[in-house]
Amino acid sequence: MLAVDAIRHWSAWLLTARGRSRSTVVSYARDMQQFIELSGLSDLGELERSHVITWLNQLAEREMAPRSRARKLSSLKSFVAWAREYSHIDSDPVPGELATQRGLDLPHALTRGEVQAILDAAMGTDLLSIRDLAMLEVLYASGMRVSELTMLRLSDLHLAEGFAIVTGKGNRQRLVPLGHYAIEALLRYIDPVRAAICPTAPMCSEVFLTRRGVISRSMVFRLVKKYAALGGVSSHVSPHTFRHSCASHMLEGGADLRLVQELLGHASLTTTQIYTHIDKRRLREVYDRAHPHA
Repeated sequence: MLAVDAIRHWSAWLLTARGRSRSTVVSYARDMQQFIELSGLSDLGELERSHVITWLNQLAEREMAPRSRARKLSSLKSFVAWAREYSHIDSDPVPGELATQRGLDLPHALTRGEVQAILDAAMGTDLLSIRDLAMLEVLYASGMRVSELTMLRLSDLHLAEGFAIVTGKGNRQRLVPLGHYAIEALLRYIDPVRAAICPTAPMCSEVFLTRRGVISRSMVFRLVKKYAALGGVSSHVSPHTFRHSCASHMLEGGADLRLVQELLGHASLTTTQIYTHIDKRRLREVYDRAHPHA
């Protein structure tokens, strides 16, 4: 059954068999329409766990409030329950760890070793490897959103000063530092590799290009997954994982939460707090060093 047809049948079932209000059904149907569009699902029988994870990562990339993501997950669970009851799918694709709202705080942070393994996998002398390593180094160094990365322009880079100007949500601009690894990778890529990859490079202001022009969000997702697999990182990895890891590793290193908020471009400090994964040992170390009566 086509996914779009399944949504229509499921909506009718919610109205009649489940007695849900029309406004609730409209909201649920909208959620699932978004799900099939963002996950690229066409046939309901092809629904897999990877579709669910991809969708949730994209929601996290948009920094959607946990309550909104929880509602969307509830919509998906209802849709899946209906599909299983009527034998449209054989198994539940929703990961068990998403049974609670805490499970919505995806994706997890990589370890520093995992990040390095992914970066090492991208190291090479061919043109695309040089580009891809620069892209990954920038993602990890800056905590940029994937949309910010694809829109990054050459004029936004101030490599001698060690920072970039990033345009985020609501066209708000912020300065983000770039570590020396990212700067060196960018210098290797921008001249002359960038022009060698894309024949129309002189007419493009964006930094990261393919042979056909500006790199797309979907290609960045694919490349991150590719190098994670090559690096032997088995957990699900997306561009947002690099953003999450950047923030988490900075906080573990003692960075102030408000500085991380500024780096990530969060309007609210509450949003930044989902990146805090400081363990009890680290908390104790910071407390012993900082508190006068520790």
